[in-house]
Amino acid sequence: MNYISLGFSLLTSAIIIGGSLVNTLEDKLPAFILKNFKYGKFGFKGKQSRLASKIVIDVPKSWFKHYYLFAIYIYAYGFYVATCTYIFDYEAPKWLIDCLNLVCGQHRVATTSAAKTYIAFTLLTLQVFRRVYDTHFVSVFAKQGRMSLTLYLIGLYHYPACALAILCEAPKFTSQSLSPVMDTFTTASISKVDIFVIILFMWAWWHQHVATKILANLRKDEKGTVVSDAHKIPHGDWFKYLTAPHQTAEIIMYAALTILLWTNLTWFFVFTWVLSNQIETILLSHWWYLEKFDDFPKNRKALIPFLY
Repeated sequence: MNYISLGFSLLTSAIIIGGSLVNTLEDKLPAFILKNFKYGKFGFKGKQSRLASKIVIDVPKSWFKHYYLFAIYIYAYGFYVATCTYIFDYEAPKWLIDCLNLVCGQHRVATTSAAKTYIAFTLLTLQVFRRVYDTHFVSVFAKQGRMSLTLYLIGLYHYPACALAILCEAPKFTSQSLSPVMDTFTTASISKVDIFVIILFMWAWWHQHVATKILANLRKDEKGTVVSDAHKIPHGDWFKYLTAPHQTAEIIMYAALTILLWTNLTWFFVFTWVLSNQIETILLSHWWYLEKFDDFPKNRKALIPFLY
């Protein structure tokens, strides 16, 4: 059994079903459900029963930093292994293959080429490293911002599971491949589609960083000193068109990786999770801004510029 696919499919089902309930029946849902779906600025602020307070444990939203601190070691090592395997033609570590067999099944087949696998892992490694920088040196987390322990644990699961999803159907990390040519990485094996994906990913990657800086600067003075943790209306760059462009950028980056890994079935479950989760978060943010600010720009959309 592929436990990575199972894990992401369960998360996707939970966010679609739970998110739909929160979006339509919020007033009728118990506090412990709301607290597991809503966090940060749009977190649950109502009364909760003793049972809910015991079931749902809150942690600071600033613990987002831990996701990337945890992931950076995994991706640094994973990038090293991928480089040794595909660039220098080393054998993949046996313990890692055994781990992949355990979590993804022993009858795995390589469905992607060495080039696409290496590019995908490199791009996601860049994302993890930049997010470490963003969360530690750019973002300003509100002191009162909270999230449930459940959401925190899901965040810790996400990046390691994404790394395994890429490698579990990668050449030299499986017992068999669909084609022998797929095992070899050369610059000639990089297609025009691969180049397009790299450009698309890096375009969204950069704009996510810009959006993060814009949000952080709302809480700083001209000297860069944090003077507030209040929420304000952001302006500039993609904020001209969208409420949460940093999350839209996340969707674009994972869509780019999905184009690259379109034959990797395990990765499909990663993308459905990211897509459903980010859409729900974007909608909650958009509705929160509309309710909070009377002067919120009317032409700013939630998901698609100029349309919705």
